[in-house]
Amino acid sequence: MDKRPPALAQAAEPADNDRGDLRRIGRMFRLGYGVVVVAVIILFAIFALRQWHANRQDFEKNLEVNANLMARAMQGKLSQYILLADFVGESLRHDPSLFAQPAALSTRLAEAQRRLPDIAIIQVIGADGLVLGSSLPERPMRDLRDHPHIWAALQQARAQEQAVIGPISTVTSLGRWVLPIRKAYPAQGKTPAFWVGIGLDRDAFDKFWSGMLTNQNGFQDLSGDQAFAFARQDGYILAIWPDVPQARLKAFYAHLQHGALGQSLQAHPELAHSAFHGVVNSTGLNRIGYWSRLNDESDMVVATSLSAKKIEAASWSKMWPAGAAFLMLMGMLTFSYVLVQQRLRAEGKALQGRHEALLAYNAQLRQLAEKDYLTDLPNRRHLMTGLAGLCDAGQGRDGLRFAVATLDLDNFKQINDSRGHAAGDQFLKALSMRLQKGLRDDDLLVRLGGDEFAVLLPNVAQVQDAMAVCRRVLDRARGAIEINQHDAVHVTASMGLAIYPDDGADPEILLRHADQAMYAAKLSGKNKLLRFSAAMDQTAHAQQAAFDLLREALAEQWLALHYQPVIGISGVNAGRVHGVEALLRIRHPQQGGPRRAEFFQRPRHPAACAPGGLLGAAACV
Repeated sequence: MDKRPPALAQAAEPADNDRGDLRRIGRMFRLGYGVVVVAVIILFAIFALRQWHANRQDFEKNLEVNANLMARAMQGKLSQYILLADFVGESLRHDPSLFAQPAALSTRLAEAQRRLPDIAIIQVIGADGLVLGSSLPERPMRDLRDHPHIWAALQQARAQEQAVIGPISTVTSLGRWVLPIRKAYPAQGKTPAFWVGIGLDRDAFDKFWSGMLTNQNGFQDLSGDQAFAFARQDGYILAIWPDVPQARLKAFYAHLQHGALGQSLQAHPELAHSAFHGVVNSTGLNRIGYWSRLNDESDMVVATSLSAKKIEAASWSKMWPAGAAFLMLMGMLTFSYVLVQQRLRAEGKALQGRHEALLAYNAQLRQLAEKDYLTDLPNRRHLMTGLAGLCDAGQGRDGLRFAVATLDLDNFKQINDSRGHAAGDQFLKALSMRLQKGLRDDDLLVRLGGDEFAVLLPNVAQVQDAMAVCRRVLDRARGAIEINQHDAVHVTASMGLAIYPDDGADPEILLRHADQAMYAAKLSGKNKLLRFSAAMDQTAHAQQAAFDLLREALAEQWLALHYQPVIGISGVNAGRVHGVEALLRIRHPQQGGPRRAEFFQRPRHPAACAPGGLLGAAACV
């Protein structure tokens, strides 16, 4: 016969065939769908990666072409200005008297300036750093040694014996930035050593690059985001297009740059050209580019770059047909999957209903297993689980102390007898709420059954702390509790306390010792709190031994009735037998009878009452 509750029996009815079929179909379809989806994703990922790599290579190749073309163009443009400097130098060597005629020298320089466009200024500097002549009106004999960065560039041009370009500097008389080209000419005959400096208008490069792109000249049309930079090996940027904002000119051009281009140049000083990628200082954005030297021995490079986001967008734009096909295929697969899943869900609704009924019943069982039905407090099962967890924690952690106490109401039976069980239940509910108010936040109140409660104190620093909590609980049990508007009940309670590990290290032992302390409190007058002691355990064992002996004597008929005369000692009955005392004695076959004082000195306990209503081993007649 099936003894399970109806809800559980219905939820557990066998439907193995239907449920097994549904599971198999669901597993097979999910597996097939997953395999197809994974295969499609892998194929599309491979295609996308290959396409991305190909697009990246195309962009890098086009950037390389543009960088090489622009490097050759820049080499040709700069050669014109260097040739002009050589022309000025040769003219001074043919006519050294110009060094002593600043006005005539300036006129000669102004004529040279007009030979090529985009020249802002031409200067001749003596070996001592004094400006001997300028194509523009300037303060005569200006000493360039007062400008450390200019003087350092002049010394570099002399040491390298070739033209040194940059870094960009300002011309006070012009009030704007120019790109200087400085070339040293050693002393020759009557001609002293000197430098020729040509200052190029910074806007000249913007015009030059814009013109090159407009006229194509073999350049690859990448996008409007393409940028060019003219830089030195040491990290100085000489020109950039599009240019940085006016407010950043000094900070950008007058200092070494350590962006992606500068880092690539520093990492590959031996290469004639190389790709680079990373964040550039001009925009602070991630870019992909390529740089090429003006010639194999030059320390100047031309770089062209594109925004990494633009390259990504261009790559995705080329992949959209394949992406659209991929999305359509995924949509068809997903649509089919949804249709089949809907069918499976429709078939499984009945099984789901039974499953939910089983879950609901399990929840009820869990509630009954962990909670007291009347007071909604945790029950004995919950208490033993908590005690076991604390005992396990105490074995691995030195110094852990906790306590458990049991509380039993004194004479609660009178409430049930006089007011009825419904009133008794109402009283227990009200008492439970009152007792909880006397506990700490982490303490736990448990109803063990009937009028017996337990308190679990997880954190006990000292014995006095546990005793103080238990006294508060005992005080709350003593107050009057209203059962209804016209009736209030006054009770007292007895309470026993056991502390881990002093009074036991096992959940069952701790709870038993707390019970023994509580019964000791009852026997010593009730309405008090006692902590467990070893003597209580000995007394409990002695009581149990007496109870076992008495029960065995009744079963084995070891009891014998003896009569002892009662003789008067005064009055008219003096010296006369006026009654007898009937004694019921135990005669054990091997041990004989226990001593009368030893048997009766054991404290009375409810467990010591013999079965059948026998309340003592002796009776007076």
